[in-house]
Amino acid sequence: MADKKNAMIIIKRYDAEGGHAHHGGGWKVAYADFMTAMMAFFLLLWILAASDEEKLRGLANYFTPTVSDGGSSSDAAADLRPLMAAGVMTGAVDNTGNVKKPSFGRDNPMMVFDSRLRDKPPQVVVEYAEAPELGETEEAADPATLAAAEEAERREAEIDRMAEDIAERITSDAELSDLARNVRLEKSGGALTVQVLDQDERSLFQRGSSEISDKTRELLLAIGDVIADQNQPVEIVGHTDAAAFGSNTGYSNWELSADRANATRRTLMAAGISGARFLRVSGVADTQPINTVDPMAPENRRISIRLVYQAS
Repeated sequence: MADKKNAMIIIKRYDAEGGHAHHGGGWKVAYADFMTAMMAFFLLLWILAASDEEKLRGLANYFTPTVSDGGSSSDAAADLRPLMAAGVMTGAVDNTGNVKKPSFGRDNPMMVFDSRLRDKPPQVVVEYAEAPELGETEEAADPATLAAAEEAERREAEIDRMAEDIAERITSDAELSDLARNVRLEKSGGALTVQVLDQDERSLFQRGSSEISDKTRELLLAIGDVIADQNQPVEIVGHTDAAAFGSNTGYSNWELSADRANATRRTLMAAGISGARFLRVSGVADTQPINTVDPMAPENRRISIRLVYQAS
């Protein structure tokens, strides 16, 4: 009991701020001010970006000081805008002593905010040569040249019409529509060439013979029926593949191609084409193949019927 009375009493004191007073809290105030300024700055940017042209123009007019012609502040200036003394404005002064009115933002206040309006694009001058009148062009052109151009256009139109008629004649016939793959129409050099060629599954002539098959005869008669009413000269050329004959009779692809061309001529004459219209009937064997990669290709065996459109 005596020991408790004589015991040493220890008193501990604690700082009210929890012992961290040496750090201080002033940085928090500075950080809060910085964040507030940043928020105001971004709000300003957002308002400028979201505002239309009319609002931006009004904002520019609000911060642009104006003066009247007499040198005093104009009535249009708001009371809250800072104005300097009468007759005194920032800006250059001309030689006469009169105050030169500032032009910043007055002509186009949008230039304050939009650099695209401040930076004027370079001026590009485009000059156009005066086109001659249609009558002057026609008078300057050679009459012979104009006539030749008109004749060429007429021939092209006739060739296009003839090609369409032949294609329609073949495709419209149910018995000949399956032979449409055996016909090719080519337009070049003022002429229309009808290529009647073999396919893998169908041959126009018996192999090694000039005898025309029944289907080929019907096809040639249909083509001849279309061109019988025309007056253009007709050329027929027979072609073969590179397969050679094994006999020693002297009969070769030259004779075979010529015989097939003559057989075609007789069939076209049966369709109503006059014999006087045939300008040339010849055979060239395998010297002009369509498929140059494979000389034995079936499409190399063909008959070319060429309508020559001569200038009138």
